[in-house]
Amino acid sequence: MKFLAGILSLILLLSIPCPAGAISLVNKEVILEAQNYGVKRKQLALTDFLTPWLAYEEKAPVLNETTERAYVYTPFLLIANDARDKARSKQPVQLADSEKILADYAGCLVFSIIINGDNQNFADNIQVMIKQDKKVIKPYHAVTNPPVQTPWFPNEPQFAAHSYFYFADKDIALDKAIMLVVTAKDKRERRFYFDLTNFK
Repeated sequence: MKFLAGILSLILLLSIPCPAGAISLVNKEVILEAQNYGVKRKQLALTDFLTPWLAYEEKAPVLNETTERAYVYTPFLLIANDARDKARSKQPVQLADSEKILADYAGCLVFSIIINGDNQNFADNIQVMIKQDKKVIKPYHAVTNPPVQTPWFPNEPQFAAHSYFYFADKDIALDKAIMLVVTAKDKRERRFYFDLTNFK
């Protein structure tokens, strides 16, 4: 069930168009590197594969599979993940597919966020913003999913909500750090620190 939810979330992620622009310069060499990265790591579980693009909630008392977290989907990761999926299903990994992904996501920076709560409504009215220097940047699109009961229920965390937020990269200085700030109905502020220069 978790696997199916992951696939459906990725399909949703890949179906949202982004505004025109460019996240970063990606040439054929980088595309081939990302494809190779994904193919070589096809046996990794998705959570392990995504770890290099992960930020945990900054005040988390423990870092494990129950910790609130966020992932930044860079062009490299989008291509590598597509190559991983194709390799796992024994499909060819083609340059044209990667170029289409880059075109679909040009001008876009996407964050996948997983937060925890103690009831099925804790993530209602979820709000996300990026803080960078003195600037506050809001997403132009969001894909939010209702919280689901965790495998640890009735222990904490009892429920987890997984959402995607899309930002126009022209509003963000990609050579600096950002703080991704998340709030919801439970009024608790979650903060995820990303130094964007450290992500492939």
